[in-house]
Formats: sequence, structure tokens, C-alpha cells
Amino acid sequence: MKLNNKFWLFAAVCIAFTNAIAVILAVLFWRQISPFERQMLIRLFSEQFWYFFATGVFLFAAFGFTLDWFFRFYILPLIQMVEETRMMNTVNPAHRLKIDGSREIKELAELINACGDQYETAKHVIDQTVESAKAKTEAEKNILATIMAELTQGVLICDTVGRILLYNRQAQRVLDKAQRPEEDLEAENVEESALPEGFVGLHRSVYSLIDRNLIQYALKEIQRKLDRNKKNVSSHFVVVTQKRRQLLVETLPILDEDQRFAGFALIFSDITHQLKHTGQLNEHLKNMAKSLRSSIAAIRSTADLMVQFPDMAADQKNDFLGIISEQAEALSRVLRNELTETSIYAKSRWPLAPILVTDFVAALQDEALLLSDIDLEVAECDSRCMIRVDNYSLMLAIRFVLERLKKEFNQDCSRIRLTAPGNLVQVDLIWNGPPLKIETLRHWSSLPLTAPQEGLPLTLKEVLEHHHAEIWPHTDSQETGVGCLRLFIPMVQSERPSEDVRQVAQLLKKRPEFYDFDLFSRTGQAPELEKRLLGELTYTVFDTETTGLDPRGGDEIISIGAIRVVNGRLLHTETIHQLVDPCRPIPGESIKYHGITDQMVEGMPTVDKALAFLYRFARDTVLVAHNAAFDMRMLEMKEKATGIRFTNPVLDTMHLSAIVHPAHEDHSLDTIAQRLGVSLTKRHDALGDAIATGEVFLKIIPLLNEKGIYTLKDALVASQRTYYTRLKY
Repeated sequence: MKLNNKFWLFAAVCIAFTNAIAVILAVLFWRQISPFERQMLIRLFSEQFWYFFATGVFLFAAFGFTLDWFFRFYILPLIQMVEETRMMNTVNPAHRLKIDGSREIKELAELINACGDQYETAKHVIDQTVESAKAKTEAEKNILATIMAELTQGVLICDTVGRILLYNRQAQRVLDKAQRPEEDLEAENVEESALPEGFVGLHRSVYSLIDRNLIQYALKEIQRKLDRNKKNVSSHFVVVTQKRRQLLVETLPILDEDQRFAGFALIFSDITHQLKHTGQLNEHLKNMAKSLRSSIAAIRSTADLMVQFPDMAADQKNDFLGIISEQAEALSRVLRNELTETSIYAKSRWPLAPILVTDFVAALQDEALLLSDIDLEVAECDSRCMIRVDNYSLMLAIRFVLERLKKEFNQDCSRIRLTAPGNLVQVDLIWNGPPLKIETLRHWSSLPLTAPQEGLPLTLKEVLEHHHAEIWPHTDSQETGVGCLRLFIPMVQSERPSEDVRQVAQLLKKRPEFYDFDLFSRTGQAPELEKRLLGELTYTVFDTETTGLDPRGGDEIISIGAIRVVNGRLLHTETIHQLVDPCRPIPGESIKYHGITDQMVEGMPTVDKALAFLYRFARDTVLVAHNAAFDMRMLEMKEKATGIRFTNPVLDTMHLSAIVHPAHEDHSLDTIAQRLGVSLTKRHDALGDAIATGEVFLKIIPLLNEKGIYTLKDALVASQRTYYTRLKY
């Protein structure tokens, strides 16, 4: 209820109470007088009725005017003074009171303004001192931020539950997830279903970008290395982006001062061109081998003939010598051209990660325990022996073979034997039962390891070829009734440990002097949003521009703007500014306000694609808008056609302003922004209005806290009590 209505309701109650007392006193007085006196009073009242009536009306009017004057010059100015003083003390120190009230009220307002001037001057001096003291630290911070932004490798830093706490520009580029709908459709000609499902952004889940199984396996491998006090505790895997770019991902742990996981870092390298070069290298090697075989065979056969017939004629001998010379020249050409070109491709880095055989054994032991009670026999091998593998895919291949063995032949692997003869690592999968036929193994090689939705739609053959590994049935003459599959993995001898060792990032008990991220001490996101503090939530502030103001009458969305708010900051790098084709003409009356014409929206995404993009952008956040009832109605009108329903909690800055400033009548965006010291740069522009609404919202949060409104539930309940909840569209 409005403050004015509350006052007049109070006045009406007071008048009614006064009248009730007067009636009671009149009744008591009537009973105390004699009948003769009653007759005199009745005759006097009837003869002078209009005089008494006019006097009563005048008294009531005078009483009403007196109350109204008292309300307008004392009550209302005092309430406005309290609200605006609180605003000066919290979010807008530059604001000054302009109160229209009694002389005493105006004097008090002038005194408060004088105190505000002194406070602002003192605050300015303190701020200058603090800024001067922070200048060196800020310079070092900017240097680090610039280095992070311009690194050639993409970097993501996440907390323990996978929320992104820091990323650089290269990570956003290589992951290829932040494209707008029109860019995807026009630049790449992709289908709607191929639009990205995830975004690189603060507090977004990294698992919407990268398969959870890959990261969890990498973290498990890192934990094994930490348990064994290894120096190099990084882990590697490969992911494929929407545009089929192949990325080598290095995973590094971030530990707190107690050596416990505080998060992890992902470092991305685009290896698409390297893999292309590797394929070219293999092709050159095949061509070279073919040429070498042909020339060597010709030379050998010619030499054999010359040895068998030493007494051949001179002209025949010269012909044979010519053949040998020609083929020798061909060999020289191959060595000169093919090997030189091949050496260039050989410099490309192979994406398989080198690991010690002992580390591979530890990973295999863990997998054996997960599968079943399998004994692992390990022969003695040089601790310096290394192999190049993608641990995740290779372990999936071994698990796949064991699962097919169980499913098709009801045979359980009883032992895994690992030996390292020569330059190979041999992994024997042993079971008690008949051996496996080579035809069955060939059939298995063509099957995918897992379903596509589980993250690795590769066949067994592709994984083995990727590792230059082979698998064959093996029969041991000393053991009868025993089946065995032997996996061969090439070995790399290393006389010294790799110099490319990542050091563990460990958080210090004391903050670093040069830069303070202050990111890893925050709690994980709780499922019950309503109990969370307003300052801890993640918001999507949005606005729409439309063809008109009648959602039910057929008006359409023509522009959507949105910006994310995380940790009390507007993220200007995570925004939406999307024009939408309404599939109908835009009225000239609305063009006067937003300036969007039919030509500007021609060829833009339709509302179903634009809303799908907004839905993914705003997932798991609280929606914020000004006059949200209108914008939400526009979205609700498209639910049936698009199948997209926004179930996010919604906060309206118009309602929140009415909560913190109930004595003010005007709660338009322009007025609220002026009151809170927020500048409006692009009015009636979807993104511009969304940014202004976000700044207003951040200014309102401290004022809500002053009124005891701390959580999302508190804000929603208080909003429901405002006058503006009655607005319908």
C-alpha cells in the first residue's frame, strides 16, 4: 500500500474513533438530562439545523486540511529525508537532499547536506590516499592480467566443483563456445542443433564445455601422483570442439596450504595442425617406404643376375649397371626430398603424454580394482622406461575388452600381467577358459568403446592406432586351458627426467603481494537459491525491445540484451546484444523509441533461436529486469511456440525501488538511475538498458540490507507486498 494511502487510512481511523467517543458522550449526556431539556434541545437543533450542519462540515474540512498540511510538510518530508540520507550514506554520497517541507525540515535538510559535503570531502581525501598506496599493486596486477589475456595457450582455473573462476581470451577462443547465433549460422552454416551448449564465463560450469569423465579421470591420475610424491603431477587429455578443433588439455592441481585440493587449472593447446602434420608425416613415410622397396628390389635383382652370369656380354653388363645407377639415383632423390620434408613434419609435437611405466602400472592397478578382484603381476623393469599414452582412452580400451569378454563369453579376467621385454611394454589379459579367435578380436576392433553421449565415440582400432599399439590373442605353451590377449605398447627410453615439469600451484597462507585473486575461499553453490544471500548469487540482467506494448495483441520481440552479474560485478565481457526478426513489420511509432527498423532485423535469427540462446546464457542464474512483468510476459507468450520456459527466479528493480524508497512516487528507470547516481548512456537499447538496470540493482542491494532484506527469499517476499505487483500485461 502506498504511503499516502496509509496516512489517510490512519486519519480515517482516528476520525472514526473520535466520532465514536463523541457519540458515546452524547448518549450519556442525553440520558442524564430531563425530558423538558430534551424537548428544548430537539427544538433548538431542528430550528438551527443548517447552522449546526455547516459548522460540522467546516470543522471536518478544517481538520482534514490540517492533517493534509501536517502530512505534506512534516510526515512525508521526514520519511523522504530518512530514505535519501540512507542512500547518501550507502550507495550515492554525491546525492543531496531537496526536501519541500516546513522551515524546520528545510533547516535539517541543509544541515544534513552540509554534513554530506564534509563527509564527501573527507572520503575523497581518503580515497586519494588509498589509490596512491595501491598504484604499484595495481600496476603489477595489470601486468599479470595483460600476460594472462595474451598467453598463446588458453587457461581456465576452476574450483573443486568445476565452476570457472578465471579464464583468458585464448581459452574463450580455442573452446569456440561463445559464438552468437547469427555468427554460427552464417559463418559456418551449421544446424540449430549444433549451437554451443556451454559458455566460457565466470561461475559457469566447466562440465558444460568438457566431458566430466575426462576431467575426473585426470584429477584422479593427479591424485595418484600426489600420493606418490611425484614432481610432475600434470595430466593430459584431448577434447574436440564444436568446429572439430582438437585441443590438448593439460590439467594441473591447485592446492591450499594444507596440501588439499582447492581447485584445478586447465591449459589448452590447439593441436589440430600438429595432427594434420602427423598424418602428412605418415603418408610421406609410406610413400618413401614404397619407393625404397621398389628401388632396392630392382638393385637386388640386377645384382643377383650379374652374380649368376659373370660372363655376360659387355653391352648387357652395361645395361644392368645403368639400371643400378638409375635406381641408386632414385634412392638418393628419395633421401634428399622425402626425408627432408619428413623431418619437418617430425618436429610436430605428438599429443600423447609421456609417462613412466611405473605410473602406468599404478593407473592399471586402480582400474583393476574398479573392475573386479584382478591380480596384477608386474615384472621388474627399468624405472626410467617411458611410454607415450592417452591414459583415459587406453584404460577405456582395456576396460572395453574385458567387458566384451564377460558379455559374449561369460569369462572374467583373473590376472593382468605386465612385462617390459626389449622396447615394448606387454600387457597380458588372462582368464581361465578357451582362447579368443582372431575373427572375434577383429570384430571388436570396429566397435565403439562407449556410447557417443559418454564422451569418447572411438573404436578400439582407432585408439590402438593412435598409440601405435597392437593387441593379439596369445597362447602360452606352459599353461593349458588359459586364454590370453596380449597388448603391445611401444616404449620410449629416457635417461633423464623430462625438463618440461609443471610445478604444483599452491595457495599461500598470506596473500601474494603482487595480485590477489581471492577466489578459492568461496563456498559451492547450494541448491536452495532462496536461502542464499543476495550478494552471493549469480544474476542475468536482461531487457527486451518490442514492436509494441501489447504482448497479448501480437507484439513481438525485436531485440534482446543481457549481461551477467557475478560477485557483485557486471561482466561486460559476457553479454548478449541480439537483434531478432519478428517476421512482421515494425510500427513507425515504436521505431521512434528504439530506432530498430525492418532492414536492421532482416535475416536475423527468429525468436525461437534467440530465446534458446538466452535460455542457455541465463541457465542457473536469477533473472533481473526493470518492469519485469512486461519482459516475462513477452517470454511466456512464446512458450507454446518454442517449447522454452524460463523457470528462473525473477527480481524486478521497480519493485525493489518501491521497497527501499516507499516515500517516492516515481520508480521509472530514469528516475531511479538519477536518484542512485547511475548514468544512462543508451536508453531504449536492449543491452544499454540491461547494463543500466544491472548498475541500479547493485546499488539497491545495500539499501535492501539496511531494511533487513538479505536473502533472495526476503527480496521475493518483500516484492510481493509492493503496489506494482498488481501490474498485469
